Amino acid sequence: MSHHLGPNEPTQNPNNSNPNPVSNPNPNSNYDDSGWGYCTEEQLEEILFKNLEFLYNEAISKLVQLGYDEDVALKAILRNGHCYGGMDVLTNILHNSLAYLNSSCGSSNGNSDESEPSFADLRQLEEYSLAGMVCLLQQVRPHLSKGDAMWCLLMSDLHVGRASSMEIPVLPSLGNAGSVSSPVESVSNGNHSVGVVTPPLCRFHSGWGFGNGGGSEFPVPGLFSYGAEVTLQRDIECPKRFNLSPSMKSLLKRNVAMFAAGFRANSKQLQPQAVQACPSTLTSGDASVGSGVEVSVDQCEESQSSKNQEVVNSVLNKFRDLNLDENLELVAEDQKDEVIVTLLHQIKDLEKQVKERKEWAHQKAMQAARKLSHDLTELKMLRMEREETQRLKKGKQTLEDTTMKRLSEMENALKKASGQVDRANAAVRRLETENAEIRAEMEASKLSAAESVTTCLEVAKREKKCLKKLLAWERQKSRLQEEIAEEKEKISELQQNLTKIKQDQKEAELKWRQEVKAKELALTQVEEERRCKEAAEASNKRKLETLRLKIEIDFQRHKDDLQRLEQELSRLKASTQFTELHNPPSTLSTGNFEGAKPQGETIARLLRELDNLEDSSEKEVNSDRECIICMKDEVSIVFLPCAHQVLCASCSDDFGKKGRATCPCCRVPIEQRIRVYGASS
Repeated sequence: MSHHLGPNEPTQNPNNSNPNPVSNPNPNSNYDDSGWGYCTEEQLEEILFKNLEFLYNEAISKLVQLGYDEDVALKAILRNGHCYGGMDVLTNILHNSLAYLNSSCGSSNGNSDESEPSFADLRQLEEYSLAGMVCLLQQVRPHLSKGDAMWCLLMSDLHVGRASSMEIPVLPSLGNAGSVSSPVESVSNGNHSVGVVTPPLCRFHSGWGFGNGGGSEFPVPGLFSYGAEVTLQRDIECPKRFNLSPSMKSLLKRNVAMFAAGFRANSKQLQPQAVQACPSTLTSGDASVGSGVEVSVDQCEESQSSKNQEVVNSVLNKFRDLNLDENLELVAEDQKDEVIVTLLHQIKDLEKQVKERKEWAHQKAMQAARKLSHDLTELKMLRMEREETQRLKKGKQTLEDTTMKRLSEMENALKKASGQVDRANAAVRRLETENAEIRAEMEASKLSAAESVTTCLEVAKREKKCLKKLLAWERQKSRLQEEIAEEKEKISELQQNLTKIKQDQKEAELKWRQEVKAKELALTQVEEERRCKEAAEASNKRKLETLRLKIEIDFQRHKDDLQRLEQELSRLKASTQFTELHNPPSTLSTGNFEGAKPQGETIARLLRELDNLEDSSEKEVNSDRECIICMKDEVSIVFLPCAHQVLCASCSDDFGKKGRATCPCCRVPIEQRIRVYGASS
């Protein structure tokens, strides 16, 4: 697939055998030669593939709506779903697929499907269909290139009949031919030699293939791209700052007028011959002196070179007719230098203006082309929606009116876009005309400055010196840039170190905060332990005081019991003695055995009780430690205010729940219960 160059791509030929091709220094000089806008063949092909893919998918959906399985519909389209026929593409695909389905349903041969050719997928079918339509269109219209044919198919909604009747502004292209470098000849004028490069045939683009600008594309032989019918619209004006003499001004105007008249005559004479001799090659290019563009020629290379040689000879003859040697002594040497420098600056300014205007016109044309393409795509979608709506919903007039309204709006937008394209084309033509006039003025200025080549050489020497200085400055700049890069690396390293230090600082702060929290927690625990310890000490003191009070009470009770028993014993002994003194002896003798026995038993009983009381005082510590209710667990509850400790904790919880609790020993109402711990409690 060939590749169409964009506005900024140089013209190249892989089969070029010329070792020294002349390059074009103007990047805006090479434009797309086809008449289908700024899309490449690949872009047009991709757009057409997308349209075909949409149509085939739509056909599959319609076959599915008719009751066929999706796989069966896809198989039918791959086998016979060609887009060729007398109707639109979608209808052709449906008719061909339905014909295959009907024939396959009516056929009794089960192996007929395997014998028929089939495509692997929709992409292969799309490629085959597009290639067939392009080939058919090129057979009908042999002068169309592949890109032009695809553009016609896109504009006609893939309808080959309408595409074959479309009219587009197209120039013949050469295809793949060798490039011919323009010859260079020198003209001797005194001691100066001027090199003139013969550029190839050039043409102007009027509408850039939009079909709205008319046919203003024409070949022009010569040194600049300037039409034969275009004339100078204003006289040559000599700048006042040159301080030229009146005779010098008149001489310059007369020489320029002679050159323009002769050049127009030669252009009119050579234009039809050049078109007849070489009808298949025209490539746009910049026609400034000292630059050339490679021109591809296949069938008429020898005739083209001869015509170019005639053009060069005619131009050189006109150069020889120019007479700028008169009254040169009137112009001072410094004035000549000033004129040369000013002319050079003016030439550069004019070239810059030409380039800017070309870019502006190119940009405007691109914008109009994009908008037109977008509007065409949307118009096509709206048309398809309208057709679908008319086929499926004929009774819904409101939807049809809405679609028609949108379609009319899009057609109006398309007309507006076409008007913008026409205006852009007119602006392009106007700018090209101005460009030609400016180039003519540039040539006149160059011809008037041709006698000061020596001064130009001196200027070139000074320029070389300036370039050397500039080179030195560039070296110094590169050295400074290296130092700056080193400093930046150091700064980045320092920043990394600073980041690392900040990270370490954050980690240290985090650890410090954790340590502070741990310290505060430890202090809180210590304070809590201290409070617990103080509470335990206070509790122990209360328990100790309670125990001491209980021991004192028990000791006093035992002491009272012991004193009571001793008093009872003494009373019994006294009563015994008193009985023995007052009783007669006879009574004692007769009733000795009978009276002494109860008294002895009483005394023995009292002695045993006294011994038991003494023993109980020793064992009471152990006996008092048992609960008086369960007789199992150790007592641990002290009743206040009586200070008795006779119950365990479990029995104390159940004791006195039904009413006001009293001490089981002394029946004193219990006001408070204190639980004590430890074996010594």
